[in-house]
Amino acid sequence: MSQNDDLFTYDEDDAVKYIQNVLPQELKEKYSHDDIVYITDVVYDYYEQKGLFDDRDDEEVEIDEDDIIAYARKCAHKDGMKIDDEDMPFLVRGELDYEESLGVF
Repeated sequence: MSQNDDLFTYDEDDAVKYIQNVLPQELKEKYSHDDIVYITDVVYDYYEQKGLFDDRDDEEVEIDEDDIIAYARKCAHKDGMKIDDEDMPFLVRGELDYEESLGVF
């Protein structure tokens, strides 16, 4: 992560609202607050697993969106979440867009 202090500006409720706002209309009612929080947690877990929170202030972080989506799908299946595979890119992209709006990466 390029700036660890940016993590403290992250607000889970704001993230959920942001993601719900950018989802296609047909997905807005399909996924609950808890479903979206699950996605935000999975993305955070992905970052931890990849070591993206290590102190590397001088290194630019490359985010592989397809890899994050694949990881989120795998986790959702393993955890028994009822999130359709074809919807996962919209949910993950919403999270990444929220992070980008904060300047996290």
